[in-house]
Amino acid sequence: MGKIVIFDWGGVIMHKDPVNDNDKQAIIRTIKNFNSALTDDEAWNIYINTLVDENGIFISRRNDEESKIKWIDRLNSAGNLNTTIEEFTKKFIEEHLKVGYYKDLVDYIHSLKDKCKIAIFSDLIYCCAPVLDKQVDLSQFDHVWLSFITHVRKNEEAAFQIVEQDLQTSSNNILFIDDTSINIENAKKRGWNTYQAFGYELDKIQNSVEQFLSKDLDSKNEFRR
Repeated sequence: MGKIVIFDWGGVIMHKDPVNDNDKQAIIRTIKNFNSALTDDEAWNIYINTLVDENGIFISRRNDEESKIKWIDRLNSAGNLNTTIEEFTKKFIEEHLKVGYYKDLVDYIHSLKDKCKIAIFSDLIYCCAPVLDKQVDLSQFDHVWLSFITHVRKNEEAAFQIVEQDLQTSSNNILFIDDTSINIENAKKRGWNTYQAFGYELDKIQNSVEQFLSKDLDSKNEFRR
């Protein structure tokens, strides 16, 4: 049980592709619930442009009440909304629970528990956590690293250092599965085994995990496709 497989959330577990309902559409619906006059593009831009505070800190790195309230204030001001942190969080969760996720992948992840450790490593806003928990049951995971709790995102070296400090294991014992190139590249720099994939590529993910567990690795710590 020395090995661990670490999964990202958005794009790997939760739908992110444009064909299906996805998190972007859920965000647009959330914003427009508080100002129906906005276009989809306007709603999305309001969200994107308010994610960072006056100090350049992303809301996905914060979990304190002051930062949450400031974020809602920025949203209200930018979009002419009129909502509270409680109302916005409730609607955000409600809309994200409508978004599909790759249940067959989640079932597969849970099936790995008797073969290796499993973990979630994701950048997300505090109000995404109940949705993630509903989809995957976080209590089933050996480790969970979420940016709003660790206060660092995967574009920062410190995020990967936290994982390594918690695991206290060789990088050869880690397999990281993510859909984003930059996250994969950052993990490679740490010597982690990596596989870039979306959640609908279950067969490829299964193959990469099987290779990892059987130590069938290539010289670059990236699995053969």
